[in-house]
Amino acid sequence: MSVKQTFDGGYILTGFSGELIKSDSQGDTVWTKTLSTNEIFEGYSVQQTIDSGYVICGGTNADPSTNNDNILLIKTNSQGDIIWSKNFGDTTDYKLGYSVKQTNDSGYIICGRTNDDLFLLKTDSQGDSLWTRTFGGVNKDIGYSVQQTNDGGYIITGVKNWFPNSVGDSSKVWLIKTDGFGNYQWDKTFGGLYTNIGKSVQQTSDGGYIVCGTFMKGGSGNGIWDVYLIKTDGSGNITSTFNIPTPSSNRKLEKIVDILGRETKPQTNSPFIEIYDDGSTEKKIIIE
Repeated sequence: MSVKQTFDGGYILTGFSGELIKSDSQGDTVWTKTLSTNEIFEGYSVQQTIDSGYVICGGTNADPSTNNDNILLIKTNSQGDIIWSKNFGDTTDYKLGYSVKQTNDSGYIICGRTNDDLFLLKTDSQGDSLWTRTFGGVNKDIGYSVQQTNDGGYIITGVKNWFPNSVGDSSKVWLIKTDGFGNYQWDKTFGGLYTNIGKSVQQTSDGGYIVCGTFMKGGSGNGIWDVYLIKTDGSGNITSTFNIPTPSSNRKLEKIVDILGRETKPQTNSPFIEIYDDGSTEKKIIIE
């Protein structure tokens, strides 16, 4: 569910297994750690911290007979050994943490959901809650990605109105900007009919935002899923739109070039680019 490059050029990943896996730069496993042994845990987000350890968030359910998950935040050292863990929630609600980032004050910001609300949680460096905020709540609203912005606030993307209640209604990609205390500043929605979901957001060098997600073309439940890429200015506004063409299934290879654009033949351990007659390209490398 989540992978990040580490300071040593390797990778750290977590997922539904409830494990934390460290690999070297070639993807070979260095170590694997089990993050929870006495309850179900699903890891949704991992990041290396400034002390070379790791922080992981996800959902945990100590009682599988209920549907009341809690957010679990785990901090480990550089070898994946747990230093502390924090549980947010109780048996009466449903909470999941989908994204965690370390903040400038060495604390952590988490976004996800609590029941039908988009949920934002700020902790200190020890994982103790400083404040929480909720947004939405008419239908199911979920936050999938959060990042601290240059002004010390936060940018969140997710989905508004997930599982629409009526025909003709639709879920939207939701982009929310807050100040450093999680107070609402502005929000934008994107997408047409049916299902539109924002899964990842980053602030760009021009002060705007780039959002990646999915949208469904066609009837609800019977449509075709495509990638959705959205670029906004610093206020969340879109200034132009265009479609990214998908490669034709009948395309033909025209030529192969190296990274400098010179025609070449594929060689092992050397990157090359295939250029097709529909204008699409693919960068490849043959590993031996």
